[in-house]
Amino acid sequence: MPKKKRHEPKRALRAKSTPREGAPAVPPVTELFRARQKMRAQVARDRSRRYQEFLSEVERPAETPTFETALRSLAVMPGKRNLRILAEGDSWFEYPNPITHGDGVIYQLQKRLGYPIANMAHHGLEVEQMLGLSMRQEIIARLTDPQVKFDALLFSGGGNDIAGDQFCIWLKDAPPADPPAEMLNTKAVSAVLAILEAEFRELIDLRDQFSPDTVIFVHAYDFPPVTGKKACGVVGPWLKPSLDYAYKHLGVPIPDPKDEFVVVKTLLEMFGNMLNGIAADSKVKKFVVVPTQGTLSADDSDWQNEIHPSSAGFTKIAAKFQTALGSVFP
Repeated sequence: MPKKKRHEPKRALRAKSTPREGAPAVPPVTELFRARQKMRAQVARDRSRRYQEFLSEVERPAETPTFETALRSLAVMPGKRNLRILAEGDSWFEYPNPITHGDGVIYQLQKRLGYPIANMAHHGLEVEQMLGLSMRQEIIARLTDPQVKFDALLFSGGGNDIAGDQFCIWLKDAPPADPPAEMLNTKAVSAVLAILEAEFRELIDLRDQFSPDTVIFVHAYDFPPVTGKKACGVVGPWLKPSLDYAYKHLGVPIPDPKDEFVVVKTLLEMFGNMLNGIAADSKVKKFVVVPTQGTLSADDSDWQNEIHPSSAGFTKIAAKFQTALGSVFP
């Protein structure tokens, strides 16, 4: 007799979830985590590669100089030596210009000095990331490297901590509207500046512990025009969306760009005052604030987008760092 067919219970069909029309699909948490891990690994590889390239430059045997190193040697006056400089920071130190294959303050400063800098900076980094465990260990490893004793540590940080989607947190958005210089939520700004100050002081403590003779050079960026321009046409903007949002809630649907500029300038001045306050602390040694604010034009002629200078603008900032280095290492 033929076997009876077993009747399997019908499985309920699961309705496929589809995103709302026009809404971007949200990847699973695991995919996001893996993407972030992959990015961190890539940043670590980039930093390691650049440091090895720096070491190969400074350790190149003198008896077999290349044409490039011969030219660099001409930049050093008799009786002087090349400074050993370590740079940590964000996109102001390492700007990923796809046309020139790189730009930023360190890129321009190396050209002015004529010798290499160990540039560990990477676009997009925040101070808390640079002083987090993994990069903190890298900084310590660099400062204690027996192959090279660093005279200076150039540090660029804070911009990514306050600009971006979070910029709206620092703004008032409840009526009545205040003058532009009073548009900041002082409690919120004071809180984030207190965190940044603690992080900068942590950097000083690391230097004091592992390389006390190294001089730290920092800066407070400059005052960008609020244009809404994106970096490379795809990233950003970082300031205008939040400012427009805040002013709209204050009953100003079309804010004056000059007013928005004053708001940003006021915030960056507060950031600069925080750094100058650290430098003025009698307990803090070898901490130099490079006076970069007010260097670039108030229009967008020195800027390529909302928060990044043009190549000519980066060169102007690099000149400020060169002057500051010369004042400490005459």
